[in-house]
Amino acid sequence: MTNPRPSPETACAICGQVGSVRVVDTYKSTWYDCAACGCSSRSQKNRYPHEGVAGALLGVLGAVPKVNGFLKSLARKEQGVDFYRYYSDQLTSPDRGPWAGQSDMVTAELQREGLLDNWKGKRVLEISGEPGYFAYDLAQAGADVIVSAFADDVARAMTDHLKLKTFTYDFNADDIAAKVETHGDGELYDFIFIRFAIGFCTDLAGLMRKLSPLLKKGGLLYISFSPASRTVMLRWMFDDYTYLRQYTESALNTAASDAAMPLRARFDEGYFYWDRGPSSLHWSLRPFARKYYEASPYFNDVDEDNAVQRRIAMVYVKE
Repeated sequence: MTNPRPSPETACAICGQVGSVRVVDTYKSTWYDCAACGCSSRSQKNRYPHEGVAGALLGVLGAVPKVNGFLKSLARKEQGVDFYRYYSDQLTSPDRGPWAGQSDMVTAELQREGLLDNWKGKRVLEISGEPGYFAYDLAQAGADVIVSAFADDVARAMTDHLKLKTFTYDFNADDIAAKVETHGDGELYDFIFIRFAIGFCTDLAGLMRKLSPLLKKGGLLYISFSPASRTVMLRWMFDDYTYLRQYTESALNTAASDAAMPLRARFDEGYFYWDRGPSSLHWSLRPFARKYYEASPYFNDVDEDNAVQRRIAMVYVKE
């Protein structure tokens, strides 16, 4: 990989600017990084470098758990909705895993800013809330909650195991207002949550325009996400189904403000590196990722924000 230069004919899928898009190669994806708006869009490759060899070895060594996971990362894994079906299995486990403690953290954030007293009687819509533990905790605390899932069997599992009101929703194929009208009770919401899912939405401005009328006056839209970073490209390059967009804080703020939802609060929830520490890429895959990292200053000669994947939460208020 050479240092990517702006393509003179490619238009940014997010801001529309022509001549500012750098085409960036990673293992399973091609990213289009816009120097004008700072956002990026992604397309999945038709063929991966070691896909054939990894697929063949899976037939021989697939029964070995640790080898299976490594080879699947180099081969072609489940796509789209199928990728999310493992959440159904998660709900039969007594261990919440990485989803433990999320409701406590968010509650503390909101209370610290004076945006929440308690959840009793609050109307909450959570979009893409798999596997449902966050919505469940809010419901247990007294909120009236409805939550969407991408896969139909995951939505059913959240209803069966957690007794949640659910519906299926695809950011890019469904109208959220129509879905809520069909599955909700017609009243407006105090809170709408989109936690670490906004990167799957390809029309950010359109989504904001749909969400704003669903909130009460003074209601809050809470979006947690990882701002656009080259570390995201490195960390998730072996995932077949990962973010379609990387947005900046500025992009979210503009889209929300244009929909009459200005920024009310911002929370920094930490960061991680792609090649070391918690949440980093598995050690067995790092040598493959490092080839991309070392091939170009694009990845290794970066500022502090691009050197890590940050977790940020933005809270917008309905005017």
